[in-house]
Amino acid sequence: MKTTITVILFSMGLSVVSLAQSSTDSTNQNKPLINEQTKQDIRQTANQASDKLENEVGKSISYQDANQLNWFQPGNIFIGAGPGFGASNGQVYFDINTRIGYFFQPGFMAGLRYDSDRLLAKSYHARQFGAFARYYPFRTRISSFVGASLNSGREFSDNIPADTKSKYTSVGLELGIMAWIAHRLGAELSFESNFYNKIDPAVSRGKGGRLKLGVNYYFGTVGKKKAKLAR
Repeated sequence: MKTTITVILFSMGLSVVSLAQSSTDSTNQNKPLINEQTKQDIRQTANQASDKLENEVGKSISYQDANQLNWFQPGNIFIGAGPGFGASNGQVYFDINTRIGYFFQPGFMAGLRYDSDRLLAKSYHARQFGAFARYYPFRTRISSFVGASLNSGREFSDNIPADTKSKYTSVGLELGIMAWIAHRLGAELSFESNFYNKIDPAVSRGKGGRLKLGVNYYFGTVGKKKAKLAR
């Protein structure tokens, strides 16, 4: 980041100098504020900073490629589960979420999920089943991911007649990180926002964001070169 700021400041400086070249001194003669040698030195410094930035980015990419876990390669399967917590309109929700996924491309997977959601100190609860997808851009011992899901659910409450099926559809968007903790075992922390096509106003249901914890187990054959990371 420091190198990037340096490059930007040098570029701005060159622009200001270019505009100032037409200014005149006290003798009403055009006279450059800096000479060509100084401008050349500035350009050389800016180019060196740019080369250094590209080199650092290249090293980071090389490290990711050399040290990524074999978990995220095509053909691997994972299962996971964990609790989630959320608050809305002064009410607290607790849920248990489960998932199973399959990697189709490096870092990209899709699968199925099941969630059971309950409003604490109330009779309200819900359950939903859906499909989800995730992408892991960084795939080392500390990994990050973004994901989305499409779900179909049903609500249960004292305010909903027993013979009425209160169904809904939701879309979830999540952002999280995962850490390697044991052989093919990872722990994750994520935040998921949910958007619903309808809610039950009788129980003030305004389900929004969820802070979620989870543990995932990854199946698949671990390559020899990556074995040390997966142990």
